[in-house]
Amino acid sequence: MSASEKKAQRNEQRRQEEQKDRRSVAVYSVIAAAVVIAAVVLMILNSGLLQRSLTAVTINGFNYTVPELQYYYSTQYNNLASSYAFDSSTSVKKQTYDQETGQSWHDHIMELAIEDLTTDTTLAARAESEGYTLSQEAQDSLDSNLEQLNTMWVGYGATSRDAFIRAQFGAYMTYDKLVSLFHREVLASDYASAQLDAIDHPDSDCEAYYRENADNMDTIVYSQLAFRAYVPTQDEEGNPIEMTDEEKTAALEESKAEQKALAQEVEAKLRAGAEPEDLAEEYADQLYSSVASRRASGSNVVNSIYADWLLDSSRRSGDITITEQETVDSYFYYVARFEERLRDEENTNSVRHILIRATGDVATSTPTQTQYDVAEEKAQELLDQWRAGEATEDSFAQLATDNTEDTGSRLSGGLISGINSSSNYVEPFRDWAIDPSRRPGDTELVKSEYGWHVMYYVSTDDPAWKLTALSALRSQDREQLETDVVQGWSASQGIGAGFVG
Repeated sequence: MSASEKKAQRNEQRRQEEQKDRRSVAVYSVIAAAVVIAAVVLMILNSGLLQRSLTAVTINGFNYTVPELQYYYSTQYNNLASSYAFDSSTSVKKQTYDQETGQSWHDHIMELAIEDLTTDTTLAARAESEGYTLSQEAQDSLDSNLEQLNTMWVGYGATSRDAFIRAQFGAYMTYDKLVSLFHREVLASDYASAQLDAIDHPDSDCEAYYRENADNMDTIVYSQLAFRAYVPTQDEEGNPIEMTDEEKTAALEESKAEQKALAQEVEAKLRAGAEPEDLAEEYADQLYSSVASRRASGSNVVNSIYADWLLDSSRRSGDITITEQETVDSYFYYVARFEERLRDEENTNSVRHILIRATGDVATSTPTQTQYDVAEEKAQELLDQWRAGEATEDSFAQLATDNTEDTGSRLSGGLISGINSSSNYVEPFRDWAIDPSRRPGDTELVKSEYGWHVMYYVSTDDPAWKLTALSALRSQDREQLETDVVQGWSASQGIGAGFVG
């Protein structure tokens, strides 16, 4: 090989090495750039900036971001979790809602959330197009919510208002987004209420609804004495009783025979004219439970093991039956006497109240006398404050909104309606509300197991059956309104929906 050829070969090798180096530099540069981009994306994701701006759902041109859809998703999730619809300790994405379609609970909750958001969007849009403005009550409720939002974080021990909002409403929620949600939600609800209030249901509508739903609406009065057959697992000193399966079965059969004989004995005495109260006293040591002349609505009775018997249209006062029920480790014999079936014509009552808890928190044990005294003093101060002012129902409602510790009635100014003798309220509260001598404007302090109630009597209202009918008719009206307003509207999920849950 000549010198010139060797030189040319060296030059070619050098050129190839330089190209290889350049390719390496280019590859490393691309990798480095990708790492930088990934780091930036990760930083943005961790900051929540992207999620706050990504569209999660679009409803007829209205774009809603991750925190806005998350707000509705969380509301649905919490409602369902509180009723144990699913296992809240496990991801809803891993739990099946519909066995036939395989739809997960997550997807079902997402559907409900989007439906609610669509309804609020359409109602608010219609309200704005009609120039509707918030009622004073709705405005006061909104103002109260926003005021609490600005101060509540202190009591929860949060480091700031924004930290509290993120903890309560999701990591991507901001104050401005939440305020906007509150505004839309209150506007939609208030507009809907105004439309529904304009619908008048005459007595004939209530009567018609009652006739169609009498089994659920009637009050059933009955007496019951129950006997329980079971095999004890501990002796009187608390020591475990060792038994084989065969011995347990034999012991249970023996107990069943004894308890059934007692039930039949009581049944015979009832048929002979004995009263349930007297029999409850006579058999007190053998009875599992007893109630005399219990009043229950048909909707509550429907889950009873002898519901069909109680609700049978042929049932007459004095009818008696024995019903048996088997559970995991017991066998029950229920002796029931039908007293009467009636349409509840008892008037209901409305009151406002301000609850001052004797413990300052949800009571977990019986309050001390000192705690009761402190609560009474504060309750009396509030009543004196009200009496020294305008002393109107409106001023009492505002005082309740600002001070009551009953979260269920705070936003309604302490208002509780539909109270009658069958209502499941603490006895002192209920008895004060249904006292026939009560007149609108009456006030008083009432002590209960929770603490002290500053009471204000509002009115004597329609009987329970009519209120139930009106409430059901109003629910039908609302369903129809919501169906009408969403006609023609559609929703589609965006990429941001993947961050909701």
